[in-house]
Amino acid sequence: MHLRLVAPDMDLLQAPETPAAEPVPAPADVLAQLMKLRDELTQNASNGRFYDAASREWRRLPVMWRVALLMIAGIGADVEHLYTLADRNWQELPPPEREELRSVVRDAKRHLGQLTALAARV
Repeated sequence: MHLRLVAPDMDLLQAPETPAAEPVPAPADVLAQLMKLRDELTQNASNGRFYDAASREWRRLPVMWRVALLMIAGIGADVEHLYTLADRNWQELPPPEREELRSVVRDAKRHLGQLTALAARV
């Protein structure tokens, strides 16, 4: 008993510690709000120089590819000037349009990513 007071780390008969409970992930709505706050704080801390990866990728795409993606997604089908829509920044697109474009890009990535013979220069 007196060893426990002098050197508690040498007590070989000490009961094992109970494991901590498994962490429970936050609900989806809480995670979405946290991600939104994270992006806002990052943008504020970088004095507006912050753009998310999707915005950068959208800006790097040639306009003709943006127009094609908008057409495939069925966005702006009744609009005369698709190039005006394609020139918008990613964050200027309404969330339903962004989600539809993401869906089209995922589908295109799945199908076009497997093409090799069509891309060959032979």
